[in-house]
Amino acid sequence: MTKWIGYGGLVLLALLWGTMVPSVAHLLLVWDPYFLAAFRYIGAVPLMWLALKMVERRVPPAAAEARASATGWRIWLLGFLGIAFYATAFTVGIRYCHPVTAAILSAASPVVAVLVDRFVFRIPVDPRMLPAIVLAILGGCLATVHFDGGAMFDFRGGELLIIAAIASWSWYSTAAQRWCRGWGQLRITTVTMTTGSVGLGCVYLVAVLIGAAPFPPALSAEPLDWAILAWVTAVLVAFGVYLWNFGVKRTGVVVASLYLNLVPIVAIGIFALSGTVPSWPQVIGGILVILGVALSEWALLKARKQDPALRAARST
Repeated sequence: MTKWIGYGGLVLLALLWGTMVPSVAHLLLVWDPYFLAAFRYIGAVPLMWLALKMVERRVPPAAAEARASATGWRIWLLGFLGIAFYATAFTVGIRYCHPVTAAILSAASPVVAVLVDRFVFRIPVDPRMLPAIVLAILGGCLATVHFDGGAMFDFRGGELLIIAAIASWSWYSTAAQRWCRGWGQLRITTVTMTTGSVGLGCVYLVAVLIGAAPFPPALSAEPLDWAILAWVTAVLVAFGVYLWNFGVKRTGVVVASLYLNLVPIVAIGIFALSGTVPSWPQVIGGILVILGVALSEWALLKARKQDPALRAARST
């Protein structure tokens, strides 16, 4: 039952994170990427601590969960490498990358997650999952390609940052579940976002000192900009990271990453609501994404039933 709840949380997360690239791209018209990366996480931390205290007031944490200092330096590494580096690289990457290309690159999350799990954590890959992963990636790419004759994929440098951000996020997703074993997902999210916010503050300070970011940052006078910033901070970051850790705990980072292939479909839906009718390639791409997720789930469940070693490897 809890696994299906995890699946539902990942579907909800894909719907929410489908607004991430459009929202960040809009905010980058007003704020520089270093300030935006720092503020959207630093602003979410008080909300996370408030939620954690409210939950722990009703249900006190277990002894293993309460020992926040038990993981020591690992909490800071999760925050600096998993949160601060990811947020900075992803935001700056969008700044120096075509927004559609950024959405397409998000479809590479399953492949990056497989590679990180294999080469960093020594988690074996079930070969039966590979065709499903490829199908999901192809569908995600097809769903976001516009055949208008324009140069949609000209290299601008931000593409490499986005791939690096995805790799960092994949590492964080698996490492957090291993290193913070015994913790609830809300505590994992809150504590790692706190140390990550310290890292993001340091990155912004360095950017200001070297002249890469203005200080004080420019402030928008448009209520819409502040509403979008509040949406990104409170919903996409605070609630979104919690949903992600919740889903990874129950399905594994590779399967959770496959659900992110639904993100481009949500973006297409946003375009359709704004008056842009989806093309047939986009519709076909959406079907391939959904089919890819379904096939991957079938393959993984079958592998877990037949291969006890795979189950043991994923639980270590």
